[in-house]
Amino acid sequence: MSTQKRVFKGQKDDEEVVEVFRKHWFSFIRPILVFVVLLSISLIILWYWSMVPLLLLIVGFVVLLVAVSYLGHCFLLWWNDIYILTNRRVINFDQKSLFHRVVSEADLRNIQDSTYEVEGVWQTFLNYGQVKILTASMGESIVFEDVPDPHRIQGIILRAKDAVR
Repeated sequence: MSTQKRVFKGQKDDEEVVEVFRKHWFSFIRPILVFVVLLSISLIILWYWSMVPLLLLIVGFVVLLVAVSYLGHCFLLWWNDIYILTNRRVINFDQKSLFHRVVSEADLRNIQDSTYEVEGVWQTFLNYGQVKILTASMGESIVFEDVPDPHRIQGIILRAKDAVR
């Protein structure tokens, strides 16, 4: 019986986690900006028009509720997008919506190639991008999107792949 603690559901007994990757914090900026706009609208409604019809007060609270719900939803999606590298395989937990998750995995022995891409001013300036892992299974690839320091992550994956052979 193994004494190693399980890090994720589906981890095999002889499998050790090398590293866990998450999306870069900057990929969460757009939902924050939308939240700030909605929050501002609701606060303006609640501050300036609280003395006028009750309907505007209700609208202000509804906009506030939508803003908080939207931010919470986006945070859960962002937080649950996880990329795991073990000593045997690479796994992508892609949270599409609250009740829709796609899990892709590839055995390290089946990795044929790995590339990384940093595109645009923000990704270059903040050093994040995507790592694409090409596998032997009909040209399928696993993509780690918006990860910090994609060059380093690509190197870690390639070293883990070489250690298996």
